Amino acid sequence: MFKTLKDYKRQITISIIGFIVICLFICMINVFAFSKNAYKISTTEVVSSKLPNEFNNFTIAYFSDVHLNTKKDVNRFLTIINDLNQNDFDMVLFGGDLYESKIIEQNKIIKALSSIHTKYGKFAVLGNEDDEASSENISLLNDGGFEVLDNEQRVIYYKKSKIYLYGESTKGNVSINDDGYSLVLSHYPDTFKLNKKTCDLQLSGHTGGGYIYLPFIGSLIKDKNGKLYSHGTYKEKNATLIISNGISPKSSFPYKLNTKNEVNLITLKKSA
Repeated sequence: MFKTLKDYKRQITISIIGFIVICLFICMINVFAFSKNAYKISTTEVVSSKLPNEFNNFTIAYFSDVHLNTKKDVNRFLTIINDLNQNDFDMVLFGGDLYESKIIEQNKIIKALSSIHTKYGKFAVLGNEDDEASSENISLLNDGGFEVLDNEQRVIYYKKSKIYLYGESTKGNVSINDDGYSLVLSHYPDTFKLNKKTCDLQLSGHTGGGYIYLPFIGSLIKDKNGKLYSHGTYKEKNATLIISNGISPKSSFPYKLNTKNEVNLITLKKSA
């Protein structure tokens, strides 16, 4: 019995639908079974004419939104820090939200943070999850070798040149001087709306990259203070905003799609 053109079309349609169903099934398995713990080391280059020549190829290791909640989370964090330490970088920045609730395994976390070695400083800001136990979190970060900035400026000296680092609090805006290359560390991405007028680069977290991110649609989940900017990299007014997907999602919604957990390695480049 010969198949008609209509039969072939029906067979092709059924095959396409079957393929889509299989892809959706695989995608759902990844989201619900693996996305919480999967992570990557992301590399990004940020080019600016304002960057001093001496800072060309200066690399920043940046991580945010750890959301430690269980002993399993702690062990996973130790593994991630060990992977980070296999890379070369000049400075380390932490963007806030170390714990999700109570502080646990404090000594292990201090040891892990202390194991990150860099010549040009380790700096941090607190996230909204850190604010409830801010004194304890600051003390823990300090013991791990991180200086916590609260709407403060630090000058980063490198090869007889300098750039300016600003750490912005979740409870206020930092004052940025437009007298050199400025890097802002701010937990909330939406502060970029104001900071872009005077900063050159801002690093933020908070949003988890939008958790569920669809091409041509965007982030399906937008947190307060991350509604204007929620995913990836933005360039406005000669300023760049990089939003990290974070190291781990919140336990209340531990699912991610196209927003894989990450540690960021950001290399500064001087444009011609």
